[in-house]
Amino acid sequence: MTSHPMIRKEFNELVKTYKILIVPIVFIALMITQPITMKMLPDILANSTGLPEGAVIKIPTPSAPEVLSTAISKFSSLGTFVLILIVMGSIAGEKASGVASMVFVKPISRAKYYLAKAITYYTLTMASMLIGMGITAYYTEILFGKLDWTHVWIGTLMYIPNLFLVVTTTLCASSFFNNAVGAGGASLVFNILIFTVPQFLGKFLDMVSPGGLSNAAMMIIQENSTLSQAFITGLPGLAGVFTLNIVFFFMGWYFLERSEI
Repeated sequence: MTSHPMIRKEFNELVKTYKILIVPIVFIALMITQPITMKMLPDILANSTGLPEGAVIKIPTPSAPEVLSTAISKFSSLGTFVLILIVMGSIAGEKASGVASMVFVKPISRAKYYLAKAITYYTLTMASMLIGMGITAYYTEILFGKLDWTHVWIGTLMYIPNLFLVVTTTLCASSFFNNAVGAGGASLVFNILIFTVPQFLGKFLDMVSPGGLSNAAMMIIQENSTLSQAFITGLPGLAGVFTLNIVFFFMGWYFLERSEI
């Protein structure tokens, strides 16, 4: 059996479990709240109680690119958590329930099984991010002014490898553990460390880390530099995140091959 039927089976699972709807909706909700909140912030402060009489608070109106870049920044932590929740049981859950052993009775290799899982969740993640970003950018433009859509899409595409890393590390943990909670916990701890610690370990590690790639993506969306300058800035981060994706992809594959199912 080729990988194609397995990929079709995984997409059918996404439909049956409503993940194909849940993930895009959650991504939209996490991002679109930022421009709405920023637009309403002056009114919220003006109507808040506890301020001395006659107090005047002036907040400069941010530009549309600034608001959109903060939407990605706010999305990062919760978006990572949502992805881990969605992916953590994909292999560990099937090992625990016996579904995986039923699959491997058929002429399906573990490599094709693992590859089908990865392709399915990469596709779901990329499509959800593009849909969420497109709708958020549309409302940001309505509320705050014009955006350069070329910068929006290129910045978003530069950020997506970070989300792939979350998927890859969670699949890797899901191959290692036999329960979804263990896989999710291990992935959460790892991603917190890899996204936050490198910035304290020197400029080089910061540049090649997922955090460095996020900064480059936000710089593109903020339109603070030309596309070529931003690409040069983001190249070390792209190389670092791409390498991590490859390493953890094959590590997860190895864990699955060695797993007793």
